Amino acid sequence: MDWARARLGGLASLLLLGLLFDPATSAAQQRTGVVLDFSGWRSGQARRAVVRAIATQADLQPQAEVQQAAAGMGADLSDPTGMARVAEQRGLDFLVRGEVRGRGGRARTMIHIHDASGNEVAFREAPSPLGRRRLNLISRATVEAWEQAASAIAEREAEEQRRAEEEERRREQEELARLAAEQTGEDDEDDDDDEEVEGALPRLVAMVGIDGRTRKASVDLDPSGGRDYDAGLFPSLTLTLESFPLGTSDSAIRGLYARFDFGVSLGLKSQEEDAMGNLGPELSTTAYQLGIHLGYLYPFEGDAARIGALVGFGVDSFSIDENTTMPSSKYTFLRVGLAADARLYENLLRARADFGYRITFGVGDLSPAFGEDGSASGFDVGIGLYGALDMGLSYGLRFGFTRYSIDFSGVGMGSPAAATATDMTDRSLNVGLQLGYAL
Repeated sequence: MDWARARLGGLASLLLLGLLFDPATSAAQQRTGVVLDFSGWRSGQARRAVVRAIATQADLQPQAEVQQAAAGMGADLSDPTGMARVAEQRGLDFLVRGEVRGRGGRARTMIHIHDASGNEVAFREAPSPLGRRRLNLISRATVEAWEQAASAIAEREAEEQRRAEEEERRREQEELARLAAEQTGEDDEDDDDDEEVEGALPRLVAMVGIDGRTRKASVDLDPSGGRDYDAGLFPSLTLTLESFPLGTSDSAIRGLYARFDFGVSLGLKSQEEDAMGNLGPELSTTAYQLGIHLGYLYPFEGDAARIGALVGFGVDSFSIDENTTMPSSKYTFLRVGLAADARLYENLLRARADFGYRITFGVGDLSPAFGEDGSASGFDVGIGLYGALDMGLSYGLRFGFTRYSIDFSGVGMGSPAAATATDMTDRSLNVGLQLGYAL
């Protein structure tokens, strides 16, 4: 009869274990662990009761293999740190340890369940491992401890998952912020590029072209009379280089400016005309102009207009073979000038005006041919229309006027065209078209 009651009690305990452990939940949350050796009186029986309760709900690794792994690592399985090391190495979710305190029917079985970090997450005190009924009570206490442990482990894992997800979201947000910052930087660069296109000054503009040029000179002789020279309209090959070397800067320094001008006549000839209107033989004639200028043009309102001053050195030469009318001239000068231009339509069309005063140091063969000493000064005026396409092609149409005034003193000598003169004016007009490229 007692045996029958014990038998029924055992079946009831197993049924209770089955009810307490939901197979669907178990399959969804199958865990891996180990039940370590128990210590104390009849510890083997107590451990087997614990193993029976847990084995149907978790994968249990052989205790001997775990103990051997711990020994190989030098890990103490009674210490949380040692447990954590072994759990990580063996892939354990939990560890169960226990002991039996006392002997006989008054003994008590202590059941401890630890998570993979070595933290104790469940504890139960059960009866003595004496007799089937008490062993079933140990199994039942194990079930209760396991439920508590499984819940704690699940909560810990959920918390770790939450933290991991938060960390992932934080990283994603940081990455998005970084990408947004980079995009903002790119947009700023694009804006800067746009501003540079609209407001930057050209670093270099190189243009070549053809000018139509004239030259008229009139000299007043002493005591009366005079001579005239008229070259008519002749072509001149021209080259212009201009640069704002710091034109892409966003500060006022970008207005620093440099310019180089050169022009040389093409196929120019001269002929003397006698008093009867007869023309003499052709005389080789060459005209060239050279100018180097430095200055500053201040850009207003995104380069809508520029205004400034220039200083430079130049040579204006008109060379003629020996004749009895007009000697060659060569004006070397220091030029001080003003310049202004304005945008008429975007960068496609701008207008420019220049004025310069020429402090002249030499006049070539005009002195001593018309006087032992000759002093000269001059000025020039220029206006033009020019522009550039987005592809860089640039173009310009320009008009200029130059005038020199020369005063002579002393007697003219040293040339077939020598004569004593009081003064002279030398004038030229030019109109030209240029094409080139702007950077």
